[in-house]
Amino acid sequence: MDGIREWSHPEERATPVSRRTHIAFSLILTVAFFACSCSSENVARYPAVRQPLGQRQALHPGLWRGQVGMTLIDFRIDQVLPAAVAVRVSGTVLRLANQPKPASALDTYFYDRPRTCKLTADGRSFDCTRYVDMHIDNGLLCGVYQAPNEALRPCLQPVP
Repeated sequence: MDGIREWSHPEERATPVSRRTHIAFSLILTVAFFACSCSSENVARYPAVRQPLGQRQALHPGLWRGQVGMTLIDFRIDQVLPAAVAVRVSGTVLRLANQPKPASALDTYFYDRPRTCKLTADGRSFDCTRYVDMHIDNGLLCGVYQAPNEALRPCLQPVP
């Protein structure tokens, strides 16, 4: 029988691995696999959300959208004039969860007449009836909305 063992494959002659060693090795491989799959190179990269930088940019025509209180606003600058800015504001009032559904979707939509707003002395911001200190910062349209009971500071995202 020893003659047969001499001619057998090396794996057949090796001593078997204990069950405890096999479990430990499997656990190490599993941990290594998960550690590699969670590395920063494998994480999905999402574009960073724009934030205001505190630098006022030149005003220009465009469309910006965002939430102001319980309203989704579309704020359009149509034209920048030497002393004024031509704007249009429209939006949708977002329904509160505990309020009944309106009779139609038209009940929640509004639009203001086109208007001109006064350009401030620095030429990089403008004031309207409810929207004051409106300016472009890092591509965002930021300012102050004077609500009846509070002042909100929205920064609206540009719409491509």
